[in-house]
Amino acid sequence: MCDGLALARDYVPEEMLELVRHKIAKRAGISEIRFRYKDRVPLLPVWTESEFLILPWGNRSDPQSRLPQTGWAKTEAVEAGNWKFLKPEEVQIPALFGLDSGIWYHIQEGMKGILVRDEHGKPHVYMLTQPASHYYQ
Repeated sequence: MCDGLALARDYVPEEMLELVRHKIAKRAGISEIRFRYKDRVPLLPVWTESEFLILPWGNRSDPQSRLPQTGWAKTEAVEAGNWKFLKPEEVQIPALFGLDSGIWYHIQEGMKGILVRDEHGKPHVYMLTQPASHYYQ
């Protein structure tokens, strides 16, 4: 399960950089922004149908919320309708690298996620997961 991702710093619009400036790191001399679920305030970059946003990653700390207290949603659970009450919208999560158990790996096409809204209408993003292939296992 991907518990972090990295995105080229140049990918993030200038007006959003202040929100993520503390997440900037370098890999091979190139600036990137690292998003981790374990961050004090976990965030994810997403593309909705028409705009780039940086949104809260799931619901890690509010047990009173109607949102599941996690950062991931199983693709098969979403397809089965288990998230239907939250009216999920599919989003794209741009990423160059993913992080799993402390190991960074290259991502070719980004990732998928769902955008849902909490009881106050605030958007949150959950990363979609699927069972690991035999190659990954």
